[in-house]
Amino acid sequence: MVLTESQKNFFVAVAANSRSGGWQALLREFKKRYKSDWLHYGLARDLGQPFQNPSAKIPLAVRPLRDEDIPRMLGMDAIQLSDRGPYVRMHRLNFIEAGIGACFVGVTENDEPCFMQWLIPARDNTKIQKYFRGIFPILEPDEALLEYAFTPERWQGQGIMPAAMAQISEKARDFGARSVITFVDSSNVPALRGCRKAGYVPCLARIDRWRLFRRQFVFQELAYDQPWGTTILGQSLRLAGTTGNSTSAQTPWTSTASAGV
Repeated sequence: MVLTESQKNFFVAVAANSRSGGWQALLREFKKRYKSDWLHYGLARDLGQPFQNPSAKIPLAVRPLRDEDIPRMLGMDAIQLSDRGPYVRMHRLNFIEAGIGACFVGVTENDEPCFMQWLIPARDNTKIQKYFRGIFPILEPDEALLEYAFTPERWQGQGIMPAAMAQISEKARDFGARSVITFVDSSNVPALRGCRKAGYVPCLARIDRWRLFRRQFVFQELAYDQPWGTTILGQSLRLAGTTGNSTSAQTPWTSTASAGV
């Protein structure tokens, strides 16, 4: 039997996970997909609004991903590897194979990659919907999607994400986008803070309802000027009966959809 690249990435990630002692991460993912209600925030940046991009603690530039960057960014043999590290790397390796959008990397003054993220234009709507099984809204012609941000463990804590993300977002102007959206797990407070520093504000909420490894999801719009403060960063935003990572069956969502694993 010939394995696909995605299958190969999966087995390599499992092996790396066993070496790093990350079985707890796999167990958490198993439990989440068996039964959970998970809240994500959709965040947007209006490229027409003046904004001073943040700086990282190190000199940083942004450029397109090169083939030689891939093992340096996504190698499963990294010395510092978090419990979710193999899982996170696997998904980005798979997305490279999918060939959707353009991946940009943040690089140091020595051109060493230290951050990656995909910028995806509205013309890729069909590919986005097929690959992600509908978990992102259909982009308007003047919108773009930012997805799969990743800072390798050894580069974390240096303000790289918001600085690189802000620069990558502005590249959406090159294909006519006037706003960029991204989605972040409500429990990932560091990423939410990074998005805020990069000029993003809450505009949408999505609940992923997992039951027996199948996902249904629902969206609800937020006011575009929804304040950050402790409401979002403290995960206490109430959305018609929703608090944190749970939701009520009677929630009047604006749209619904479903997807498999």
